[in-house]
Amino acid sequence: MAHELDIEAVHRRYLAMLRGCALRILGNAAAAQDVAQDSFVKLLEQRRRCLREENTAAFLYRVATNLALNRLRDAKRRHELEVQNPPAAAMDDLADRLSLRRIIGLVGTDVATVAVYYYVEGLEQEEIAELLGMERRTVGRRLERFRADAQRLLGAR
Repeated sequence: MAHELDIEAVHRRYLAMLRGCALRILGNAAAAQDVAQDSFVKLLEQRRRCLREENTAAFLYRVATNLALNRLRDAKRRHELEVQNPPAAAMDDLADRLSLRRIIGLVGTDVATVAVYYYVEGLEQEEIAELLGMERRTVGRRLERFRADAQRLLGAR
């Protein structure tokens, strides 16, 4: 028996969360809005599957994160982000955020996803493991890999 999804209620409930998630990754409000809306499209495409309320939120969160990461990886999008942001020397915090976005756009999806949840969203390793359905040790190893990749990439400037 299929569970009927009230997309309007889901949209009202999760739109701000999805926009915020995408905005923290992309740093661009218009792109974040697009990612949020695209996440709901993905939900509609999957609505035949029986989604309970608690996994609807997790599904949308994962989709928004993945869509935002895909945008960040797009070479044209990365160029637009660099042009839209002031010079990195203007502010250390801004330089750190731009470096983080650059690195996230260059590492593998599995490592980037964990890094976004940890460094951008501020989730604990245990929370990330639960959200992604993996062991906490795997999350830790992916964070170690991200740190190593970041050192290598930032050292190669």
